[in-house]
Amino acid sequence: MPTLHRSIRVLLTSLSALSLPLLASCSSTQSSTSKPAEEAQAQTKAQTKAQPGSLDYDKSVFHQLLADNTKIRRTVRHNPNGVEALTESDDPATIAKIIDHAKAMQARMKSGSRVRGWDPVFAELFNNHALVTITVTPTDKGVKIVESSDDPATVALLRSHAMGVSAMVREGFAVSPNETPKFKVGDPIPLPEVAIGGMKHRILLGQPDAAQLAALKASGVTGIVSFRKPTEQPDFNEQSTATSTGLMYCNLPYRGEAELTDALIDSARATIKAADGKGEALALHCRTGNRVGPEWAAYRALDKGIPVDQAISEAKAMQMVNPAMEARARAYIAQHSSK
Repeated sequence: MPTLHRSIRVLLTSLSALSLPLLASCSSTQSSTSKPAEEAQAQTKAQTKAQPGSLDYDKSVFHQLLADNTKIRRTVRHNPNGVEALTESDDPATIAKIIDHAKAMQARMKSGSRVRGWDPVFAELFNNHALVTITVTPTDKGVKIVESSDDPATVALLRSHAMGVSAMVREGFAVSPNETPKFKVGDPIPLPEVAIGGMKHRILLGQPDAAQLAALKASGVTGIVSFRKPTEQPDFNEQSTATSTGLMYCNLPYRGEAELTDALIDSARATIKAADGKGEALALHCRTGNRVGPEWAAYRALDKGIPVDQAISEAKAMQMVNPAMEARARAYIAQHSSK
């Protein structure tokens, strides 16, 4: 009987020893198959993130545009039913991203697939996406977007969005974490305006009225620089209206290139630089923007150090259409660049 017990124990020991490598083999097989599977899932997830149309992809393009905001200029024109925006750059890579982002946002607006859901203006606008008509037309240097609606509340949201995007062009990441200021139904329709990337100053393409001056003050503008002669608007005293609103007022009047003296350009540059030193934003205007261009180009090239052609491109974006004005600006810059 003891012999039988010893035989059974030997057999069980042998079977147990045999089973250990088998169990180890099963364990090893499971481990080797699960790790590649996890890696494959991670790779697929990473590829999905990089896919155009995905939220992560669209965010990455948007963040790159914020980082490159100094390469962008943007003109927004408001109309009774919505807004028209022209966003452009002289940098080929930035141009491609502008177009990419615009098309992605067009697709998201059509489907209601929101971004910046934490921002009330964006959340409400995407909730109203079915009420919005949007067209995107690429240009040589960027994209033209027309957004409209027959619903007054949605039009107000379109205005809010357009003005918020312009603020991001001007100030980049500094303002992107902020909620977009809300334009309300009944607020004065803003003037056409040019936003220059990296610059807080506002370039108006028209004459602001009393209500628009008050709106500029409420938005953070601290002063007005007008290149119009008071006789051009005998029924409106802009200086008294601006100062009563709490805005600094500077009038540097001239009509054509013959009246555009070095002293006037010097004064415009000094006024803008003084505001820069205080971290303040000015709103510059004439009747159309043509007379703002030469002083702006001189300031940008001589005081901010950007290439002359870029400064001229910015001036042309603000409607410096008179070739004599461009010639005057270039001559002033050339004369003063050696000083």
